[in-house]
Amino acid sequence: MKVTICMGSACTLMGANSIYDAVELINEQICGPESDLCSAESLEIELSHCLGYCKNKEAGEVAPVVVIDDEILYKATAQEVSEKIINKLKI
Repeated sequence: MKVTICMGSACTLMGANSIYDAVELINEQICGPESDLCSAESLEIELSHCLGYCKNKEAGEVAPVVVIDDEILYKATAQEVSEKIINKLKI
């Protein structure tokens, strides 16, 4: 599963760092030394300078933006992203 977190200025100001921290925590839990889940499902975390979604003025405020595989999450929260990852990993 690929998780891309926008770290552009608007997304960072709106909480992208806390989302990254939450995703890293999940990654540590599933790929830690006492877990065998990492081999079953890998979690790829990518930080993007800017995904460009905020440039669409008609969309309004969308930051922070996270993409999980092909699903785009606007106004994402650490809790929402964590729940989506856990549900997809079925842990």
